[in-house]
Amino acid sequence: MTMQNPTLDPGVDTLPLLDSPWSVRFAHGTRGRVALEVYNAGLLLDVLVAQPLAADLLRGARRTVSNGLSSVLAWGHLPPDGIPPAVELTRRHRAPYAAEPRIGAGVFWLALAQGSFDRVTATHRDGTSERLRVRAGWSR
Repeated sequence: MTMQNPTLDPGVDTLPLLDSPWSVRFAHGTRGRVALEVYNAGLLLDVLVAQPLAADLLRGARRTVSNGLSSVLAWGHLPPDGIPPAVELTRRHRAPYAAEPRIGAGVFWLALAQGSFDRVTATHRDGTSERLRVRAGWSR
């Protein structure tokens, strides 16, 4: 499952992500910086504010089941070069899945995939990578 638009921009109240319970909202944070809000079935899970330096490449990853379908949403800050990382989702004893990240508001990336995964790795083209455990969508 991939998102419909390669670039997502501020000005949309809430953007649902296909037929999933995930949605995002772009807003303006402090000092006029762009902010990304991540929701699962209307529950606010995370808020990222654009940071000029040393931002997390991989900020979060959550999973949920809706209408019998599992999905995972991962997100983070774009690196300074503006190219989204390679995003790989894994599950024990299964082949990895390469999720296609989309750029949001020019400073964030999001990757949505259908399936049940327990780890996500984001790798920048310079070889640096960050890895997180995929948490339940409702957990804080």
